[in-house]
This record gives sequence, C-alpha cells and structure tokens, in this order.
Amino acid sequence: MKGLYLPILFLCFTISLSAQQTVTIEECQQWAIAQTSANVQKNLNEQILKTNLNNAASHLFPKLSINGRFSYESADVLGLSSIPPFDSQPELAKMQYHIGMDLEQTLFDGCRLFYGRRLATMQNDAEILKIELSMNEMKANVINLYLNLLILDKQLGIIENVQSTFQDQLNQLQVLLKEGVIMQNTLSQMELEELKIQQQHDELLAKRESIISSLSILTGHDLSKVQFAMPVLALVDTSANSSRLEYEVFDNQAKQMDFQRKMHFSSSLPKIAIFATGGYGRPDYQFYFNRPDWYYMAGVTLRVPLIDWAKTSGLSKVVEIQKEILQSQESDFKKSNQIAIQDKLNEIRRIEKLLELDKAITEKYQAVTKSYSSQLMNGTITVIDYIRQHNDEVQSLMNQEVHNIQLIKAKYELLALKGQL
Repeated sequence: MKGLYLPILFLCFTISLSAQQTVTIEECQQWAIAQTSANVQKNLNEQILKTNLNNAASHLFPKLSINGRFSYESADVLGLSSIPPFDSQPELAKMQYHIGMDLEQTLFDGCRLFYGRRLATMQNDAEILKIELSMNEMKANVINLYLNLLILDKQLGIIENVQSTFQDQLNQLQVLLKEGVIMQNTLSQMELEELKIQQQHDELLAKRESIISSLSILTGHDLSKVQFAMPVLALVDTSANSSRLEYEVFDNQAKQMDFQRKMHFSSSLPKIAIFATGGYGRPDYQFYFNRPDWYYMAGVTLRVPLIDWAKTSGLSKVVEIQKEILQSQESDFKKSNQIAIQDKLNEIRRIEKLLELDKAITEKYQAVTKSYSSQLMNGTITVIDYIRQHNDEVQSLMNQEVHNIQLIKAKYELLALKGQL
C-alpha cells in the first residue's frame, strides 16, 4: 500500500498542474483589466465625488470673519455745522475705527445646493462611463488576440499532423527506392514538399509567439506554456436591440445640460441669510459715537436678482440648441450601430452556411487523398498529383477550423456591438 502512495500522489499533482495550465478567455480578460488603472480610477472617482459634494454645499456653511477699519473725515461731512440747532453741539469725531467679527449663515440658496450636488454626481457618473468604455476596449483586444491564437493553434495542429503523414510516406518511398520501384526524383519531390510544410509551420509558430507575447503583456501573466481553452458561447440574441454604454453617455450629457441650466436659474432666485456683526470701536456708520464702545447688530438679508432673467433666458436657448445637436449625434450613432449589428448578423449566417459545407468537403478530400496515397505507392499517379491533392485536403481542413473560430469571433463582436460583452 505504501508503494502505491507516491505514484498516486504524483498522478494527482500532475493532474492538478495540468488543470492550472489551462486558461480561458474570461480569465485573460479579468487579468488584462486588473493590469489597467481602471479599478484605481474608480476608487479615486469615489473620493473626488465626496469632495465635490462637500464643495457643492460649502456655501451653506457659516461664514465667520474678522474685520477692522480706520478712517478720518472732516466733522462737517454731514453738513450739520450749517444747521442752526447744531451750532451749540459738540464737534463730531473726525476719526472712526473699529475691530470686530462678522457672522453670516445662508438659509435659502435658491436650490443651488440641490442642483450642484446632482450635477457633481452626474459628472462623476460620466467619468465612470469613460472608464467602463475603456475596459470594453480592453476586453475586445483580448478577445481578438485570444481567438487569433486559437486559429494559429488549429493550423499548427493540422500542419504537424501533415508532417507526420508525410514522414510515413517518405519512409515508404525510401523502401520503394531501394527496391527500384520508384526513381530518386519522386522521393526528392516529396522531400521538397516536406521542407515547404516545415517552413509554413515555422511561420505559424513565429506568429503564435508574437501573439502570446502581446497577450502576456496585456494580462501580466506568462502565457508561453499554457493551454488555451476553446470559448463556449451561449445562444446569442439575434435581434437588433442594443444596450451600448454610449447611450448612457448621451443620456448623461443631456441631464448635465439640464442641471447646468437649473444651476444658473438658481442664481436668479431670492437668497435669504441671517447675519450678525459686533466689535469694539467707533464704526463709520455711527457718527455720534464720541467715544469707543462695544457694539453689535443682527438681522436678516434678502437678495432678489432683477436683471439675471435675460441671461438665464439666453442660456436656456443655448442649452436647447446643444441638446438638439446631442440628439442628432445620438441618432447618427444609433443608425450606424444598427447597421453594424445587421452586418454582423449577416456575417454569422454566412459563416454558418460555410461550416455546413466544410465538413462534407473535407470528408470528400480525405477519401480522395487516401485513394491517391495507394495509387502513388503503386506508381499509377505522379507525386505531383498526390501533393496537389494533399494540399487541397489540408486547405479544406484549415478552412473548416478557421471558420469555426471566425464564427465564435463574430459572435463576440456581435455582443460588443450590442453592449453585452
């Protein structure tokens, strides 16, 4: 029993290691997004929003300030010396001075706080939408690289299978050459074709390494020694409905325009505040203070703008024009998006029809190639005929695999166009 323990443990470790070496397209997308600054930007935007919301309410906080003043003026500043009843009065003070504190508290700000906070929230939402759009672009880049990599893997698999078949054929031809059944030229032609296949294999391998390097940089993971799983997509909605983030961007911009107009309108509404001031000295508005003393004053202020209505009306017209332009841009985007969706649906249907024929074509080629292989050994056909037939079979196999992955890629692109990626 102890002798079986280590082999079983090694087998479990090998299976676990093998499972860890397989990655999916979703994992690559998550890694790529984690490599970007999107998450950090979202957290920073939350902090910025809190600060902006506090700034929008800052004008409601009590205002407390220290003030002081010194002034000198003639005693006759009011013209009282020329009035007979005041001839016998003492001379008014020529100097006024005071130092004190002013307090002001807004009670009603014309809804500026409400509109300002809503506008700050919408501006933050707009920044988050920009981040999500950039994340969608990153996902699309990963999908494109990942599926191109799968195409190359399929092509390399076919080429390697062809190389194995050619090697078997060469071994048989070498035997026939020794027996004098075929000429050296026949073997040389097969060896030349094998070199061409090797060259094609090396080119595909170089492309694969290039794509893996790009995908590794995007994801931040070394993907040179992993297996890439074939994506499995659920049924794709074939309707023309779209929920692209761009529609939310247009809606956000329209709402921002409305609240900017409301913000300006709030500046034309009455403002109410309480105030208090007090200090020590001879204030310049108390001409009859002949000696310094403590003083205070408190009350309520009401401010009603009168000439801002014209400016508000003009701004409203500008906002309406801007909204019409925005609606026109949204309409153009919707049309182009619907056209792109329809084109992609047509492409999916075209690839599906190609795949229906690919299987039958490949089976026919395989049957003919098998027959040609026997004829080549019997000397009834030339090696050129066999190579041409074999190349046709390989091309049909590659077409089938490429069409399979192209269909998956088209479905992913349809999801992106519909805002469902």
